Formats: sequence, C-alpha cells, structure tokens
Amino acid sequence: MKSSKFCLILVALPVVLFSSLAKAVDPFEFQIYGYATQGKGNFSPQLLNSFVAYGRKEGEGGTSPTFASQSMMRTAIELEYGLTNKIDVAYYINFARPAGGDVQYAGSKLRFRGRIAEQGVLPVDLGWYFEVEQWTPKINDDTLELEFKPTLQKDFGPFIVIANFPFEKVIRGESAKEQLFEVGYLTELSYQKNKRLRYGIQFIGGPGGVRNIDPLREQQHYVMPVVHFVAPGEVRSTVGIGFGQTHGSDRIILKANFSFGGGRGYIWD
Repeated sequence: MKSSKFCLILVALPVVLFSSLAKAVDPFEFQIYGYATQGKGNFSPQLLNSFVAYGRKEGEGGTSPTFASQSMMRTAIELEYGLTNKIDVAYYINFARPAGGDVQYAGSKLRFRGRIAEQGVLPVDLGWYFEVEQWTPKINDDTLELEFKPTLQKDFGPFIVIANFPFEKVIRGESAKEQLFEVGYLTELSYQKNKRLRYGIQFIGGPGGVRNIDPLREQQHYVMPVVHFVAPGEVRSTVGIGFGQTHGSDRIILKANFSFGGGRGYIWD
C-alpha cells in the first residue's frame, strides 16, 4: 500500500509543480536516470541529441536563453565509466548549432552518479547524482553551475516509475544572486514489453527558482512520449517527441539518444 501511494505521488508531483517551477530545462541532456549503474569497469560512450522542430525567436524564451531556439540542434558526447559497482563517473562535451549557424562548442560537464542499496532492499530504489556544469557565454548566461538530484525508481511488474528531482545552484552568471537555488522535475511512467523494448511517457520541467517565481505562462514544462529499444549492433536507443505545455516552452522538441557498450541493465534513456 505504501509503495502504491508513493507511485501516485511521483506521477502527480509534476502536475503540482506546474504552478511553481520556472525558467529552463537542460536541453543538452533530456535524460531521466533509473536506479542501475554501469558496474565496475564498464565504459559507455553515448550520444545525446535534440532538435527544436517548433521553437521560439531570439528573446522569446524556449530552451535557448541567447540564440533563437527555433531549429536549434544540440549534441552531447557523454563518456561514462563505472568506478565501482555502485558509482559511475561521466564527462560530457556539448555542442550546439543555431539555425543558419555553424556547430560550436557549448560547454562541458563532469558528474558522479550512484545507487544507495541493492535493488529491492528499500521500498523504493534510491540513487544520487552530482554534477558540475560549465557553459560558454554565447550559449548560456549562467556559465558555472552545480547540480544535485536524488533519483528514485519503483517497479510494479512490467510498469516502472522513475523520478529525478534536480537542485541547481548557479555559481557564476546572471542568476547567481537572483536565486538561492533552482529546482525541477524529470519523471517517467513506462511499460517494459521485454528486455529490448520499453514504452514511456516523460514529464520534464524547470529547473525553477526558489525566489522570484516566474508566472506560469513564462515557465517551461514538457510532456514527451518515448520509445526505448535496442537497435542493431546492440545500441541502446531512445527516441521521443516533446510537447511544450506553456507559452514559455518550445512547442515541439525531438530527442534521440544512443548508448554504446556499458552494463546498465534494462533501463536506459
């Protein structure tokens, strides 16, 4: 009974947050992390891609605080390695191509991620995530950020509920003095058809400032149906189409993520 109540909370929480979160998502990493880690010694290069099919003009909001978001292409090269059976480390190199422009370096990130106990020991499988983000001023007015988020997963037979709740602190940039920290949500409800195919729907919003909350109209919130599958060559793949739910969101975003190697198990994004 307690697990069922917790599942309902995870699914309903994005609806509650719709009225309180603000500002931007990280469009370079439309990923929701489950409980499992890579495992000691496993190495997994990944390509994380997104494209704004229907976005905003410069200065009108959306996922780009500098350039126009319309037709923006983004790619993150992620190199993930299992330090131990419970802790992974990853380095990201981010690139962006504005509409009509050239591909340019956007920034880099270093992150650690781990799980707290073996699966099934706790009522909900818990993990943690810590990241340092560096951005170029052309891409993001906030050039240095820290992020921490708990990761939660609960399986109900073939149905899987995953929730990540990021807490982000701007260290250097225009928002450093405006906000104590920012919060957000990334959640997914999915159905595991088999070990090679999973269907899901994701809810992504924020991060939003604790102070000076923006009006709901200016906030960003997305609903994204996704398909997770194993492509030829044993490439773990995810494709999805995100629909903006507010005026401040981009209207349509496409994502395509590909993971090569590694040992994360049956959950990937």
